[in-house]
Amino acid sequence: MNGRELLDLEALAENRAGFARSALFDRVARLLFEGEGELSPEVHTLIDQILTGLIDHVERDVRQKMSARIATLTTAPRALATLLANDEIEIARPILHHSPVLTQNDLLDVIGARTADHREAIARRVKVPADVSAALAAAKEPKVVEALLANLGAVIPRAVFGDLVALSEAVESIRKPLVARRDMPKDLAHRMFWFVSAALRQTILERFVVDAKELDTVLAEMLVEQAETPVWAAMRRTTGEVNALVAKIQAGDVAGFTTTLAQLIGVDVAVAAKIVADKGGEALAIACKALGVDRSQFTTIFLQLDYKRFGRPRPIAHVHTVSKIYDLMTAERARAQVSLWNAQNAGAALAA
Repeated sequence: MNGRELLDLEALAENRAGFARSALFDRVARLLFEGEGELSPEVHTLIDQILTGLIDHVERDVRQKMSARIATLTTAPRALATLLANDEIEIARPILHHSPVLTQNDLLDVIGARTADHREAIARRVKVPADVSAALAAAKEPKVVEALLANLGAVIPRAVFGDLVALSEAVESIRKPLVARRDMPKDLAHRMFWFVSAALRQTILERFVVDAKELDTVLAEMLVEQAETPVWAAMRRTTGEVNALVAKIQAGDVAGFTTTLAQLIGVDVAVAAKIVADKGGEALAIACKALGVDRSQFTTIFLQLDYKRFGRPRPIAHVHTVSKIYDLMTAERARAQVSLWNAQNAGAALAA
């Protein structure tokens, strides 16, 4: 661009007539696209100033076309991109999805000031840094959270995963996307065990395996004091102890069964009570496998417990379904699992 052309642009910029504004916008926009990578810093600054000053005075369809054209430009005027990012969502979406010139602070400003649709568009960016993910999750909007969780380029801190797990107890639609994340901390995935469907329970047990070798690492990530982790090698239960446990439930002594179960698997009574109260039965299957109860004894315990709680036995098809969890778990994995539940209970008690 020569000096005369620059003066012409400045003259048009000073002209407040509507036709002059339209002519100026069209001319400057054309200059921006045709001269990408070849414009001087001086001209770039002038283009940014002119387009930013005029964008509020042009029609919606013009703004929408401008947004689509500059969305992927590395040389797009940042002030203009920021204005378009804060426009109505159909105009803002391409910029929010793609623009490389928006800074993290620009994105945080849009998250705080605009709509759920704007936040969802940001959640779908190719890369979402940790602070932006945290701000998006903080709004607790299901469609925004679902988009964020589906985005493999989103960096989600552990604390944010913890908040989303807590949210998922009330918002069912985000449970499956949470469990689908490969970077989900294992202990947080297992917190969801208590309120998700049978299918998701099995997914959690299969995808987020916690065995004895890595249990210490998982517990360390939780940052809680593990007071009395059961020493399973020294806790091989006798047939008599197991038979006594079965006898308690056959006698209808649910409270005694719960207390004895806690003692035998080395967990707090509150954890044993949670296992016993769990309607699905998968937790009981894991506890029985950890204890060394055989499959027939597990079936007896399961049916007797159901009868005492509901006055009728569960359909045999459900017993078979729950028994698949019993079959899936090795004794070692089951013991690690109940240790994890015990640690989570201790952590929750400390936080209370």
